[in-house]
Amino acid sequence: MIGLLSFNTYADDCFERAGRDYRIDPDLLRAISWNESKGNIHAIGKNPDNSLDIGLMQINTQHEPELKRYGITRHHLTADPCMNIYTGAYYLAIAFRHWGVNWDAVGAYNAGFAKNIKQDKRRKHYARKIHATYVEIKAQKKAAH
Repeated sequence: MIGLLSFNTYADDCFERAGRDYRIDPDLLRAISWNESKGNIHAIGKNPDNSLDIGLMQINTQHEPELKRYGITRHHLTADPCMNIYTGAYYLAIAFRHWGVNWDAVGAYNAGFAKNIKQDKRRKHYARKIHATYVEIKAQKKAAH
């Protein structure tokens, strides 16, 4: 997992600011971003339902109607890493409000809120991946100091 702490300075500051503003550990946002895009601000993921996941935090196009009300477009999500990070933090904060601040909520960031066995497995799998990355980020920071 070399490179977990190698986000560019601008994006790194955005993780800090979004974390502060949404009261989410910035390293958790970094862990999600790393798993979602490996730090590629232009990442586009294609899903089986024909939706797309966009940018560092892989914001799903299902959210476009809501985001457009705030003036946020696909272009903003790929051209502005900070906008993408803040948008991801916003959706994670929604998951925390719905599920509580726990790993199920982190899993819901990727697998949604549907309460069924398939989605529950997807949430748990995703949360385990994010947790492992989060622990690695913390270890790398500790080793660097």
